[in-house]
Order: sequence, then C-alpha cells, then structure tokens
Amino acid sequence: MDLATLIGYLLAWGALAYGIFHATHGNFGPYIVPAELMLVFGCALGATMASMPLHSVMSAFSCLKKMLFDKGTHVQHLIKEMVQYAETARRDGVLALETVAREAPDPFLRRGLQLTIDGTDPEIIERIMRIEVESMVERHKHGKHFWGMIAKFGPGCGLIACLVAQVAMFQNLGGDASAVGKALAGAISGTLYGALMQNIFAGPIAEKLGLKSKEEVFAKEIILQGVLSIQAGNNPRVVEMQLMSFLSSTQQAAMPKAA
Repeated sequence: MDLATLIGYLLAWGALAYGIFHATHGNFGPYIVPAELMLVFGCALGATMASMPLHSVMSAFSCLKKMLFDKGTHVQHLIKEMVQYAETARRDGVLALETVAREAPDPFLRRGLQLTIDGTDPEIIERIMRIEVESMVERHKHGKHFWGMIAKFGPGCGLIACLVAQVAMFQNLGGDASAVGKALAGAISGTLYGALMQNIFAGPIAEKLGLKSKEEVFAKEIILQGVLSIQAGNNPRVVEMQLMSFLSSTQQAAMPKAA
C-alpha cells in the first residue's frame, strides 16, 4: 500500500477527530448526521455519474485500487535494466533479447523490444509506443476526472444540504427552539461534509492519480528512449548517459555506473 496516502489520510482525519474531540469534550454525536451525509454524498456522486459515461465511472475505482496498492516503477532500476539490454544487444546481437522480450514484466517494454527484434523502423517503433502512451494518459484522465468531479461537486452539494436544512429551520421559527437548533446544526453539518469531501477525501485522490499518471508516463519515456537507442545500436555507455539525463544530479551521483 502507498504509505504516503495512508499516512496522509490518517494524519488528516486524525487531526479532524482531535479537533472535534477538543471542541466537544469527546461528544462526536452532533457531527454525525446521517440524513445530511446521505444528501451531500448522494448528490455529489449522482452529479458526477451524470457528467461522464458509465465505463469511466467503473474505471475510476480500478484506478483507485492501483493508486493504493501499486508500488510504482523504480526509475534507477529501470535504467540499469535498459543498459543491460543494450550490453546484451551490443555483445550478442539484437536477437539475443528475444527471451527478455518474452519475460519482461512490463508489457510496454516487451512490445518495444519485440519491435526492435523484428527490425521495425525506429520511426514506426516510436509512433506505436507513443500512441500507447497517449492512450494510457487518456484512460488515466477518466479516473482522475471522476474523483475531481466528486471534489468539485462536494462543496456545492454541501450548500444544497445547508439550504434544505435552513428551509426546515425557517418553518419552525415560531415553534420549539430545539427544532430550530437541530435544523441549524443540520445546515452547518451539510456544509462541513461538503468541505470534507473536497479537501480530505476526493480532492487528494484526484491529485494523487494525476501525479501517478505523470510518473508512469515518465517511466515509459525512459523505456522508449532506451528501446530507440538499442535499436540504433548505440554503445551501452551512450545509452546509460542518455537515460541518466532523466535523473536529477543527486540521483545520478547516488546511482552506480552500470556500463
């Protein structure tokens, strides 16, 4: 599981719980209003689903699972692997990569190496692999869009809940004061739920998915440049120097030379 996500949510919701505990001396009951929670979450979810096709809604949950449990790509390890492939191709010929092309864990890498082994022109290799990257980015946008829309509609739906409760409050102005207070508390709770939905629930998920997508594109760009260098028959040291350019100076200094 992604530790930053876990720690971040524990810190955010823990701070919220501490604030409520401190403000009410441990009485969490007034902050739990099922009707307002259902109104805010249901309206936000419904509005989000209405704004996008069903297949995109379903993919949003698979994106969430990947965000939580995907370990990501270790860029330095990826560069070492690409340099090793370049060494093998330089020493034994490109056909020696056929086993690697079948066993590599990354389908994108397998496809690139197979195209190289088949003697495909570098322009065609780059075009095919870039199309795949662009398609991946488009799929990622749908997952990010879902959670982004939940975060966008959350505060507005909180305002709707607030207005609904205020109507009930105004209807009871001439009656029992406790009914007025209960309606006012419900109005404030709806606003609170909308703010929480945006800032410490759906908003962080959308931002994390966007960052994860950029990281995956970055890793695939390294693979693409490595494959093109191998196809061109470049010296492994040249391949290493080219791919090391993707790293910061600190990362380069900490990474042992592989070629």
